[in-house]
Amino acid sequence: MKPDDVEAFLRAHPDFLQDRPALLAALNLPHGGQGAVSLVERQVAILRERTITSRQKLAELSDIGKENDRLLQATRDTILALLSADTKTDIETIWEQQVLNTFAAELGTLVWFDSDEQDDPRQSVAQKLLAGSDTISGVLRPEEMAALFPSVACEGSVAMSCIRRQQGVVGVIVVGATDTQRYQAEDGTLFLDYLAEVIGQLPLWS
Repeated sequence: MKPDDVEAFLRAHPDFLQDRPALLAALNLPHGGQGAVSLVERQVAILRERTITSRQKLAELSDIGKENDRLLQATRDTILALLSADTKTDIETIWEQQVLNTFAAELGTLVWFDSDEQDDPRQSVAQKLLAGSDTISGVLRPEEMAALFPSVACEGSVAMSCIRRQQGVVGVIVVGATDTQRYQAEDGTLFLDYLAEVIGQLPLWS
């Protein structure tokens, strides 16, 4: 009988050794140094490692859930605040306040796309970064960060989502950080997209 045959048999009959303690006692696996470790001890060690890994994954999922709950509450509070706006300037001010205070982000801005202000560096950079996309998330060069956030003169990262109305894209909302790892290309922008959609539906544009 070949070793592969034995392995296949044991995999097909995982309880085979349960009622054969004598055979089980005779089976030993090498364990790095002198002596040997029984098969049961080895199995216990493997199960312990799997338990630790499972607990770590559960903790990670719990942290993700808590963060999503926080973002959902922040989104709700931001929508309620935006409903009190009377002008586009109000929207811009409220958004920047909410980003910093409610979402606890490092940086935030709202850029309107105004055909009369084509030389606005914020508008120019935002439009170039989007390049036809509705959202982006990733690293920006120092000059791009400085255009969107005048107080910043270093590399950073942002997440950006378009504000749309019937006439098309009318602006973007942006959250940012001086940490280049904070907003990555693979990150989702779900909550940001919701808020951009709400802003696009507000009944004011004076």
